[in-house]
Amino acid sequence: MTTFAGFTTLMPIEEHSIDQFEQQVPAEVVAAWRDNGMGFFAGGYFRLVDPRRAAAQLEGVVGLPDRSTVLFASALGDLIVHAGGRFLVIKFRWGVIDVAPNGTSFEDIVALLEDPAAREISFEWAPYPEAVERTGVPHLEELLGFVPLLGLGGAPVAANLQRMDLWEHIALIAQTVGLPQLRGFLRTPDGERPVPSATAVERSSLSAELDELACIGEGLFRKLAENAGQALDNELRFVPFDDGLAVVHAVRGGGTIFVGADREWLYQGSAVDFEDGVRAFRAGTRTALERF
Repeated sequence: MTTFAGFTTLMPIEEHSIDQFEQQVPAEVVAAWRDNGMGFFAGGYFRLVDPRRAAAQLEGVVGLPDRSTVLFASALGDLIVHAGGRFLVIKFRWGVIDVAPNGTSFEDIVALLEDPAAREISFEWAPYPEAVERTGVPHLEELLGFVPLLGLGGAPVAANLQRMDLWEHIALIAQTVGLPQLRGFLRTPDGERPVPSATAVERSSLSAELDELACIGEGLFRKLAENAGQALDNELRFVPFDDGLAVVHAVRGGGTIFVGADREWLYQGSAVDFEDGVRAFRAGTRTALERF
């Protein structure tokens, strides 16, 4: 069962709302609706909302993907949505949509929401802490909205935040500035960890587990070479990173295959530097086998 630290329940979520959405969300979400109802946590910044109410308010305003379910809203008007097995963070104020990394669970999302570092990195909550001292915590269906809108040249400073209706402000942004567009993967504190230097090691020094990852990377490079009618003659380099291994084919037109401990991989061409490749792998970017 997913638990929240310091959750303040304001009212229950009606059973007919849960019935309407329970087939399209993880079981942990349904349990959270029943156990917690609507309310605040994380100092009032995040709030668990009624999915039926949210869907009604967004109808005709924001075209969410089919079988989408709004789970959380933030005090700055962001929505955390479950859609197609993935979690989306829709930041209307910035006009962007960030997608949580592959494999992110509901528990992972809740952990991010409650992580002070993630509030800075993932959810960009500044300048909420400064503004809330002046305005107080917005009510369940209120937010602190920027006036003027950021999309119209407003400055993202605490002095420009005012309490207003959550759903009306989202509609105003959508009608005035436009709908948010996909930006990429959600930044996480884990993804912001320093990237180790690209120091190659001898294959003979690899552990049995890393050598297995080396075999996977080598096999994929051989497949690429065969498809191009070539032989894999050039020596490969092996660079450990996190709990995985980067297999580098350092030739013109070569690249790097990042292989994780979960035996999933990401191919990056030689134009992408090692640091960016590691960050992309951490964010959940993967290459399908059909690409080889």
